[in-house]
Amino acid sequence: MNFPVVSPRWACSFFFAVTGIAYGSVMSRMPAIKAQAALSDADVGVMLLCMGVGGLFSFPLAGWAISRTSCRTVLSLASCGLILLFPCLGLASGFFSACLLFALLGFAIGMNDVGINAGSILVETSMHRPVISSMHALYSTGGLLGALAGSCMAALEVSPLGHFAGVALMLLVLLPFFARNLLHDVPRRRDKKGTFALPPLWVLVFGILMLCSYSSEGSVGEWGVLLLHEVKGASEHTAALAYASFSVAMVVMRFFGDRLREHFGDARLMRVCCGCALCGILVALLSPWPLVCLLGYAFMGLGLSVSVPIIFSAAGRRHDMPAGTVTAFLSMLAASGQLFIPPLIGMLGSLVGLQEAMGVVVVLCAVMFLGSGAVRDRKA
Repeated sequence: MNFPVVSPRWACSFFFAVTGIAYGSVMSRMPAIKAQAALSDADVGVMLLCMGVGGLFSFPLAGWAISRTSCRTVLSLASCGLILLFPCLGLASGFFSACLLFALLGFAIGMNDVGINAGSILVETSMHRPVISSMHALYSTGGLLGALAGSCMAALEVSPLGHFAGVALMLLVLLPFFARNLLHDVPRRRDKKGTFALPPLWVLVFGILMLCSYSSEGSVGEWGVLLLHEVKGASEHTAALAYASFSVAMVVMRFFGDRLREHFGDARLMRVCCGCALCGILVALLSPWPLVCLLGYAFMGLGLSVSVPIIFSAAGRRHDMPAGTVTAFLSMLAASGQLFIPPLIGMLGSLVGLQEAMGVVVVLCAVMFLGSGAVRDRKA
């Protein structure tokens, strides 16, 4: 029997969507998981920290595995593991089991994160035109779909186990079809005398830019609602739109990002978009009107949308490090910033006030604007 063939671009895009669906689904059912496992707010905080730590441990392992096998092999196995682990989150019955399961979830998502970004670099290189932004759009879309499905399942009073098992079954059926259409890549030969060499300076610069982007996004998600509600006086339902306006703007912009990259070039587009993000956070912090603040968050979503795809693409055009190794390093730096900087804002907020503490995000966006020149344009 002959199965239909899809392009490697859409095959890799499926794995972006899988990761987003899994993450969005689990996060949308957090109240049910919290109640089922009898967790306090502090317990949930520790559980999410375990998830972040699990992700940090996965990044170097994923880069090592890709460099010795292939991106195709690692991504297929990692996604299969994520899908099989996914329903187990519905079995959390106490603090320790919840922490263990979320640490494993963070590990599985981290392995997939490195795999999908390394795969997207391979696809863009083979196609000789920008495509990474639209792939990241499918990750964001998967997260939104997972969250919407979680809301529906919660309204129908479906248990997390039933919900997660149903989604996992659907993804598991589709997985082999898309896995067989991934690009066939081979690992690069290792340089024996460079085993313990420090990464090039450009890797560190790109990593800092990634850290700023991920941390800014995480800060909006974790503190944007509270800023509008507690500082700007917005109602609870209006404040809840803070991250939604950011996310929708990011998804829409990512679908158009590849065309804009072709037209304007990576360096110019990133500079303009980072300037847009900087203006957006300033509007959100300085405006006394909640609706104008929502507009500021939307501009932040537009501005940050293409930064990560452009940085991964620029890293993939370098030839002094394997794609799997560099994506693992960049992902580790980005995730560490997302893990530690939002809590830092909370600690600063308790000392100087939340609005003043959110000035950290202004600094992050300013660093991205000033550092955007480090990204080289694609060669024709």
